[in-house]
Amino acid sequence: MKILTLNTHSWVDEQKARQIPVLAAEIAQGDYDIIALQEVNQSKEATQAYLDGFYCPTATDAPVKADNFALKLVEALQVLDKEYYWSWSFCHYGYKPYEEGVALLSKEPMIAKEFVVTDTGDYEADHARRILVGLTESSGQLIQVVSGHFDWWQEHFAQEWQRTLKDVGQAYPLIVAGDFNESADGPGYHLIMDSSDLVDAFVVATTRIGEFTVPGAIAGWEKDATPKRVDYVFADPTFAVQRYEVVFDGQRTPQISDHYGVSVELTLNN
Repeated sequence: MKILTLNTHSWVDEQKARQIPVLAAEIAQGDYDIIALQEVNQSKEATQAYLDGFYCPTATDAPVKADNFALKLVEALQVLDKEYYWSWSFCHYGYKPYEEGVALLSKEPMIAKEFVVTDTGDYEADHARRILVGLTESSGQLIQVVSGHFDWWQEHFAQEWQRTLKDVGQAYPLIVAGDFNESADGPGYHLIMDSSDLVDAFVVATTRIGEFTVPGAIAGWEKDATPKRVDYVFADPTFAVQRYEVVFDGQRTPQISDHYGVSVELTLNN
């Protein structure tokens, strides 16, 4: 099974014109099973989108607009003869013209749920956060996959992580992917390792290509220009991780966001 995670910073960067074509091409060529995306934006003023049977709504589903980044990505993949089930959760208003959220794409049908992991779910609150959870299938077994965009440690990270573990539960093998806003030597990373049995795909992978997912100072990290790893794929230990690769870093694949992406190949052991 192949997993891809990327904070797309969609429609904001100067690379926005090539984000969809480059991302769709990598997904199609790599034949990914699951894609977790963050900072998936849509315009506040855009019209409501027409959604077909591949869209998997959540119980508290907010309207998907016609320029939703995940919708446009799914449409581009359809042109490449790749069909994905998908869902999107609206987290808060970001970069004033946009409604910002997280998304999941899955080759297999998916039941999607969203959970508020902060004290407020008010879309006007900058620090309101939701996780998007997809119950889907891999090799005939049900698994849960989370796409999350967590806050900084000094804000609400500990609370968000503890609520994530509570909301998701342990009924199925779990993968949590996304932008954690925590470097691998930070207290948030140690909390994840100490509070769960999840493993860091980077650490346990048989093959590793690349490491850092943020090359220097970016929005939110303006005072820290050191390269850092803040985007992760954490997996239940029943998964064996064969390969970890940093993508969209200007090497094998062009850079299309202020974050790099992470590609992971893993197998669910019986």
